[in-house]
Amino acid sequence: MAQSGTSLLAWVRLRAAGIAWSLVLLFLVATPAAAAGVTVQAVEVRLVVEGAGPPPVVRARLQETVETVAQRLLVGRPADQLRPGLPQVQTTLTAVVDRVISGYSVVESRVEVGTTSAVVAVRLRPDPPLVHTVEVVPRADVDPAVAPLLTRPLEQDVTPAVRTMFLGLPVEALEWAAPLIAEDVGRAVEHLLPGFGAALRVRPAALARVEMELRVRDARVVRDIGVRFRSGSIPLILLEPHAPAVISMAGAIRGLPVVFVERQREALERLVAERLRTYGPVIEYHIIAQPVLSVGETTYVTVVADSLRYLGRVEAAVNVGANAPGPELRGHLGRLVGRLEAFAEVGLVPTTLSTRYDLGLQYRLTDALDVGVSYRLNTAAVQGFAFYRFTPDLSLRVAYEVPAQRIEAGVRYRFNEFLSSEVVGTSGGDYWLRLISNL
Repeated sequence: MAQSGTSLLAWVRLRAAGIAWSLVLLFLVATPAAAAGVTVQAVEVRLVVEGAGPPPVVRARLQETVETVAQRLLVGRPADQLRPGLPQVQTTLTAVVDRVISGYSVVESRVEVGTTSAVVAVRLRPDPPLVHTVEVVPRADVDPAVAPLLTRPLEQDVTPAVRTMFLGLPVEALEWAAPLIAEDVGRAVEHLLPGFGAALRVRPAALARVEMELRVRDARVVRDIGVRFRSGSIPLILLEPHAPAVISMAGAIRGLPVVFVERQREALERLVAERLRTYGPVIEYHIIAQPVLSVGETTYVTVVADSLRYLGRVEAAVNVGANAPGPELRGHLGRLVGRLEAFAEVGLVPTTLSTRYDLGLQYRLTDALDVGVSYRLNTAAVQGFAFYRFTPDLSLRVAYEVPAQRIEAGVRYRFNEFLSSEVVGTSGGDYWLRLISNL
């Protein structure tokens, strides 16, 4: 199997060849030092590879290797002493390059020596057998539900490039060429899949098998998952027991790089949403549940859940003011039929242990405006009311009570899913602040 990094065997061969060059050169150009003239200072290498040509990273290594051999053979040598022995220099160059570069043979070499520079032209031919088929097998140790987010982009963008880079290479050259290609592929994977890298394992043969194993490279991964609920129709005390189930649905996210989850946030939200749609209570009570991810090492799944059939609330209200009513704990349960809601509401005043019971109807005229009427069983009072929502968090409430002929209005602001505040005023000149906790 070829491993990433510079081939140790190729390096040993290069070092051994360097010793051979030195011995050969000593034999070829051994002359008295006094006869030395102007020496060769620079070498230009013109490399031609027959066939379709290797990928750029492999061609660059071939160029670098031939340049190294040529420089060690020519640089620093007297030009006037090299010219008479050019045939021997070309023979030495060919022998050394053939020995150092496995998988390729020199079919032609030419050396031209000028005053202080030399031009070396080398033509290489790949040695058969050549790679004619490449099977690329991506592997990722992630949840099967998440795997397509990794493998699909690879199959579209990286896998074709990997096949192209290996096709036509000599099988013998894979020993040193595969690690070079692996570095290129690793950079492409890091760009395509942030937080991941790739390690290649290659089975050298004419039918080459390339296993591309994806590995997490980023130290910041999702280590924990938290759950929050938001709802305008379901009490939070009924939603909280389902948090472990939501954590299980989002479990595929755990262990993924944070930067990857940020890029794939919408796709991962769709994954959790699909699992929520098949959750028993969601189906039973006709609930629309939409997850929103807040990505970090602790990733929070905020589930916005509302029922299409029932509306329920449990609230605790505390009133602050000179003539403010006492605190109240109230529960609301409604049944939806299209835009119409029939509801029942119960209120308990803890300080006096008094209760109230209301029945009513509410109709949604527009997405921002609701109107309705309620009947209080305790006192036979009738109240007409309207709600207008300026934004999801800011709303206006106006109510008129008969027979007291009393108007009450309030402006409510919701700080979060748990806490709201309302400034209330009446036609009798009373004002107070109401703090409401959504239970």
